[in-house]
Amino acid sequence: MATTLPQYTRTLDDDFVNTWYEIRDEAIDNILNATPVWNVLFNAGSFTEQVGGEIITRTIRYGEITPEQVQKGHVMTPSEPKLETMAHWDWRYIASNIQRSVFTDQKNAGPSKIKDYVGGRITAARDGLEQKYETDLWADFTSGEGGAGIASLNDMVPLVTNRTSSTYGKIARPSSYTDITDGVDTPDGGNTWWGSKYYEGVQATVDIDLLSDMKKLYNALHNNQDAINLIIMDQTMFEFYEDFAIDISQIIKDETTRLADMGFEVLRFKGKPVIWSSNITDQNALFLNTDWIEVVYDPQLWFDMTDWKPQAFEFDRAAQIVCAANMISTQLRRHGRLEYS
Repeated sequence: MATTLPQYTRTLDDDFVNTWYEIRDEAIDNILNATPVWNVLFNAGSFTEQVGGEIITRTIRYGEITPEQVQKGHVMTPSEPKLETMAHWDWRYIASNIQRSVFTDQKNAGPSKIKDYVGGRITAARDGLEQKYETDLWADFTSGEGGAGIASLNDMVPLVTNRTSSTYGKIARPSSYTDITDGVDTPDGGNTWWGSKYYEGVQATVDIDLLSDMKKLYNALHNNQDAINLIIMDQTMFEFYEDFAIDISQIIKDETTRLADMGFEVLRFKGKPVIWSSNITDQNALFLNTDWIEVVYDPQLWFDMTDWKPQAFEFDRAAQIVCAANMISTQLRRHGRLEYS
C-alpha cells in the first residue's frame, strides 16, 4: 500500500525533530563557543539555570551597618538602614525558523536525499542562532530596558552618553558621575552603588596613552578587591596594545578560557585576557568581571524545537528552535568602560 501524503509529512516531521536532538548538545557547544565573549562566559560557568518564573530576580545588597567606636557609658546610635533591594529582569526569547513546503518535501523524497535535506535545513537554523546571539550581545543600548533581544553588554555598561539614563534590573542608574581618581569617572549621585566606572580618553593620543589609561581604569575597578578578568577592545585599540605589549606579553594559549584553542588571539594585561571584537563600538574597551555576569536560561526551553505547524491556506509547514534567556549583572561597579572621543 502506498504511503499517503499525511504519513510522509509526519515522517519528515519526526526526522527533523530527531535529527535536531541528536546534534543539539554539539550545536549548543558550537554556538556558544563560536565568538570570543560567549566563549569566555560559557567556559567561566556564567550560565545559570532557572526553570520558569514570571521574571528573573536577584537580591542586591548595597548598604551596610556602620560600626561605632564605643567606651563605657556610650549610647549606640539607633538605626535600621536599608541594606538591600530587588533587581528584576524580563525573560527574553531567541528563535530560529525552519520552514518547508510539500513541494520541497516531494523533491527530496527517498533515503538518499532526505538526510541531506533535513541536515541542510537544521544547519541553516543553527547558523542563524549563532549570528543572532552575537548580534544581541552587542546590540545598542535600549532605554527603559525594552526590546525583545537579550540585554546586551551595552545595556550592562552603557556608553558615556547613556550611563545615567533609564534603569538596569528596574533599578535607577546613578544620576551623575565625577572625576575623582586619576581621571576615572565614578558615580556620585543617586544610586552610586549601581554604576560602573569610566575613563574618557583623548582619541588623538590613544596610541600614546592607552597603556597608562588602562592602568588607571583597572586599578580603580580593582581597588585591591575583586579584579576584572576580561578586557574586550575594538581591533584598532587591540593592535595599539599589541604594539605596547611586544616586550612584556605575547599571544598565548589560554588554558582557562579556551580562547586560543578556538582560534582567537589573546593578549594579557596584568595577567588578564585581552581580546578584540569587530562588534564593539570603535575606540572603546570594556573591562569586565565575569564572576558578576550571569546568563540565566530556562533548561526546559533551551534550544528546543517546537511542533511543526501547517500554514493556513498554504503548502508550507514551520517549526522553530527556541531559547529563553537573559544576561544580567548584579555588581555593575565591578565593570568599566574605556572610551576615547
